[in-house]
Amino acid sequence: MAVKQGLTQKTEQRQRQVMIQRQLGSLVEKNTLEIEDEVRKELDDNPALEEVVNPDEKVNSTDEEGRDFKESSDDLQRNDEWSEGTLPQRRYGGTVNNNDQRYEPVLVSDETLMDVLMQQLYEQDLTEHDEVIARHIIGNIDGQGYLRRPARSIADDVTFKEGVMVETSDVERVLNMVKRLDPAGIAAGSLQECLLLQLQRKDDFISRLALHVIRDHFKAYTDHNYARIQEALDIDADTMSDIRRAIRRLDPKPGAPYATSMEEQHGQQITPDFIIEENGDELTLSLYNNIPELQISQTYAQLLAGYERQKPVTTADKGIQKVAKQKVEKASGYINLLKMRQNTLYRIMRAIMVRQSDYFHHQGDDLLLKPMVLRDISEDTGVDVSVISRATNNKYVETPWGIRSLKSFFSEGLKQTDAQGNEVEVATLAIKKALQRLVDNEDPADPLSDDRLCDMLLQQGFKIARRTVAKYRDQLNIDTAQKRRRRNQH
Repeated sequence: MAVKQGLTQKTEQRQRQVMIQRQLGSLVEKNTLEIEDEVRKELDDNPALEEVVNPDEKVNSTDEEGRDFKESSDDLQRNDEWSEGTLPQRRYGGTVNNNDQRYEPVLVSDETLMDVLMQQLYEQDLTEHDEVIARHIIGNIDGQGYLRRPARSIADDVTFKEGVMVETSDVERVLNMVKRLDPAGIAAGSLQECLLLQLQRKDDFISRLALHVIRDHFKAYTDHNYARIQEALDIDADTMSDIRRAIRRLDPKPGAPYATSMEEQHGQQITPDFIIEENGDELTLSLYNNIPELQISQTYAQLLAGYERQKPVTTADKGIQKVAKQKVEKASGYINLLKMRQNTLYRIMRAIMVRQSDYFHHQGDDLLLKPMVLRDISEDTGVDVSVISRATNNKYVETPWGIRSLKSFFSEGLKQTDAQGNEVEVATLAIKKALQRLVDNEDPADPLSDDRLCDMLLQQGFKIARRTVAKYRDQLNIDTAQKRRRRNQH
């Protein structure tokens, strides 16, 4: 009997841990503005939860020991050891920066959709030719975030309006770059593609199933034929419910937040989730939110305390006590989840800073980015890969050299041997950027062959094979030298 009771308790604990993990995943996925809305909604829904009025202390973003995060370049080189059971010693509340100034959303440039998207494209070192195409593509995105015009029509527009010869393949290549930008789902040609673009950025099991549903069973889904989908995927009703919930969380109109009430011009306000400031060789990381500090309602706390002193006798009093206890437990759990969210996000961003310390200490030089994948941050923090994927999605960090998305810090690595014969790993992103720059600066009348590109990359310290150069060139949608020469001759 004792063994059975022990197994039951372990099962309940595992189920509770899974539930908390899911709830935490949902919270970390929300960006600054979304979590503010979420907290306000929870305040409205749960009367046992209330906002602290005139808190006695201001709250700073701190590390696990309760200190401001300030580390030198040498400190960042060293690996941190994370304590899973340790939380920053602070009450949960609205976060302010190290100057005790509450952060307000700032406009990035003039914040049209074109500016937001172009700013992200500039990080990829666009050529003037591609920049012209990108502006025409983005200019044709409608108020809901969709691109309804075919690539051929846009190619004709650029050719006749700009006097630049553009092929359909050129537009499709740049369009693929635009579709990888934030907000996820932008520039899709249909609702199905819009949802697929968003699901492709998610890495958890349910999202992968949801992608399968939208890609292969879209009509059945829109017809609400869930039984057919369950049979095709061999899943139960609960899993199907999780899939539907995941799809409902997607944004079918990614351009809508950008549209003004006056006209369908696209303006967006990017509120960074983090800020990194530098003072000499020191870096300071802050987590920004305008979230109110929360506490259990004093009214509900006193009500429960009264029932504890004097047990309820009537059925009505027992019912009130039960409801009040449920509300208080839910409020307490929500406050703890928010604390876990803040700590998780802070640790993940800090781990990114440690991994990419060279980048952060050299004014954001992309060529200094190191290979880094989600699993690396998972190993550094102890946080599950799926949570890290959701935590870094649609999040931004403000640095002294501009605002950058967290996803842009991740890149696969390529192993090679340096001049001393040591095996090193170089970020493929850095190699691709070097390759793109060489092509951008080549003589149009004498385009660089893959062999010549290979030699020139070697001179820059990138020792890669010719076939790897060809592979990366294809991934960057760069034509062969022969095709580039032929296109430039027209």
